[in-house]
Amino acid sequence: MNEEKAQLATAADQIFYDVFKASPIGIAVEDMEGRPLFANAALCSMLGLSEEEMRNKHCTDFSPPEDAAKDGALFAQLRQGSIDHYHLEKRFFRKDGTLIWGRLSISLMQNAAGSHPLVVAMVADVTEKRAAEEKLRQSEAKLQMLTGQLIQAQEVERAWVARELHDDVSQRLVLLALNLDRLQQDLPPSAEFTHEIAKARKEVEDLGNDIQGLSHRLHSSKLEITGLARAAASFCKELSDRQKVQIDFYSENIPKELSKEVSLCLFRVLQEALQNAARHSGSRHFQVSLTVASDELYLIVRDSGSGFDPVEAVKGRGLGLTSMQERLKLVNGNLSISSQPHSGATIQARVPLTPRMESARTAE
Repeated sequence: MNEEKAQLATAADQIFYDVFKASPIGIAVEDMEGRPLFANAALCSMLGLSEEEMRNKHCTDFSPPEDAAKDGALFAQLRQGSIDHYHLEKRFFRKDGTLIWGRLSISLMQNAAGSHPLVVAMVADVTEKRAAEEKLRQSEAKLQMLTGQLIQAQEVERAWVARELHDDVSQRLVLLALNLDRLQQDLPPSAEFTHEIAKARKEVEDLGNDIQGLSHRLHSSKLEITGLARAAASFCKELSDRQKVQIDFYSENIPKELSKEVSLCLFRVLQEALQNAARHSGSRHFQVSLTVASDELYLIVRDSGSGFDPVEAVKGRGLGLTSMQERLKLVNGNLSISSQPHSGATIQARVPLTPRMESARTAE
């Protein structure tokens, strides 16, 4: 029986050794001091070293100091018995001095008697994966930069259109209203067209007011002069009067020295969120809050209307939601949406306060 067990053990050892040698993943067996005892062909090929050269190194010799320090700290915990395995992505030196990225998996291995533990190190080459991730990161950064430039160009265009509406179109409508008024006064009270002229004058005045409102929505001078909180309150009142809805606005502790980018971002998010809610929710009552908590600035827009599926909204008519998300990314903020069909909606924008903004708030 003992002889049979010995044969089985020998066969198992041989199987393990064959797997160790044939594995396409780099494998090394180390002692508890971190020195390689065995290394398979895959690991030797990965690093461009022979097995003998591997044995003459310590595990910290295979990586740049900062990577080796992270590995060494975890290995120390393994030796102390506080952990029995760990995983780490780090850089490895090849023999020619070039660097590759590898995913290192370390596990403690004990023999049947529980003594003389060894360490199994497995290394998968993830250089291509890391390169792809870096390329994706650079692409995302470039896309975000282009998005920022597009939004900036959009704001410049909005400001130009707003000035044209205010300085040209509105003034011409004012002159037209004055001419109609003068014409009405020149005609005798019983003239046939007196009523029609008065009606036309009223329509011109209403059109002028609408254009003035559009100009303010395109480019709010109040935002630059009075700050975010007052501009937001003013917009809520204007929308409430125009749409004949109730908007409860609340703000507290908003720093006066918000950056132009943050103020404009949150103002545009407020505009988009409220206009969408007024247009689609079916509700006539909305709540808007602008507050600071835990060094972050929060804008929350709530309604108790029909609600919507946020995922489907983004896929379908959610260009406004996408615009809000992209704007917030540019100021390191984020957008969260809580809504279900027939259960209302809550849109929350969060932007971190910079140290300068925080100090301004504290000083108030």
